[in-house]
Amino acid sequence: MDAQVVMSPKRMASESALAAATTGGNSPGGAALLTLALLLPYACAAEGSWSASLGATSNYVYRGISQTYGGAAVQLGASYQSALGWFAGAWGSNVDPYPGGESFRELDFYTGVIRPLGQDFTVQGTYTHYGYLHDPRSANYDHNEVSVALAYLDLIAASVSYQPDSTSYSDLGFAQRRSALAYEITARWPLPKGFAATAGAGYYDLHDLFGVGYWAGDLGLSYVYRRLTVGVSRFFCDSTAARLYEDASADGTWAVSAIWRF
Repeated sequence: MDAQVVMSPKRMASESALAAATTGGNSPGGAALLTLALLLPYACAAEGSWSASLGATSNYVYRGISQTYGGAAVQLGASYQSALGWFAGAWGSNVDPYPGGESFRELDFYTGVIRPLGQDFTVQGTYTHYGYLHDPRSANYDHNEVSVALAYLDLIAASVSYQPDSTSYSDLGFAQRRSALAYEITARWPLPKGFAATAGAGYYDLHDLFGVGYWAGDLGLSYVYRRLTVGVSRFFCDSTAARLYEDASADGTWAVSAIWRF
């Protein structure tokens, strides 16, 4: 992704809202605020297990920036959670960050470990490699991220993520192999009859890339029916996001998403 570019696993914000409402996440830890979704299902695993997901969204939004320039995306994920607390997986999506540009593929690999802290808290450490297949851009946008997240029950989680080698192009210029930081918090509130309200917010420190940082967040409502989760999310960004990425900023936009887990 060309914009400041996650949970580990990179994920769409809409998927984070959906995943947080069900059990078993297949996107690494993002982004767009997948921390809560990742931490808790894995922490509850009593034995090693495989899981996978197939999802679709009307707009792949990551940390407040559309990765498909307002277009739809189809996303696949698979993961393994061991009984010892470590996990590994892969996640992929189509991306199209430029208007009228050529679509290509994002493929992320991640691994990490989860440990309980008493009865109510869980800590997770994750390493993610973000790769781009058949990328027509001349620069190499592949990058790495390490993140640490802390969760309380299945209600709230906070994370800090560090990318040592981020490459990004914006209206403020082009930066290669610079560091970037993300500070994120996400929350989930169960509602009756399979519904859940979700919310997330984050600050994205791009000072080493462009000398600025920006805020982004989302509010969502999801519904779980057996293995299917559907939801709607509304995204918010400050003016700096539009200053960096113009119309790719998802401020004020909506996304409808669905995920089938198996």
